[in-house]
Order: sequence, then C-alpha cells, then structure tokens
Amino acid sequence: MFLNVENLSVEQLIEKQIELRQKLVQASSMGMSGPASQIQNMLEQISIEIKSKSQLQAIEKERERKIEEG
Repeated sequence: MFLNVENLSVEQLIEKQIELRQKLVQASSMGMSGPASQIQNMLEQISIEIKSKSQLQAIEKERERKIEEG
C-alpha cells in the first residue's frame, strides 16, 4: 500500500505517524500480521518523509540566515 505524504507538512506527518502507530498496536494485538506489516511499511515511509522535510527546512533556514547576514 502506497501512502501519498508528499503534500503534508511535518506537523501533519507526525499526526499521521501517531495515528498509524495506534493502528499498528491494534492490528498486532488482534493478530493481524498482514495489515500490521503494511502499517509498519507506511510508518517507515512517513519517517523517511519527516527526516527529508526536516532537513530541507534546516537547509532553508540556514540559507535565509546567510542571506540576512550578507
């Protein structure tokens, strides 16, 4: 299952991550290994997207700081 998270902000991604973790706990407790595996894959995808967007934000802030300093 592919999750489209490119248009979400970091805050929205974190909210989605929390939601998916709750669903993962539910699926695991019910012995649903197939859906749990899919949810785990989505969580990994979200983690990668959070790291990427966080790094891009840090680079952008650094660039803005350098511009302000001249």
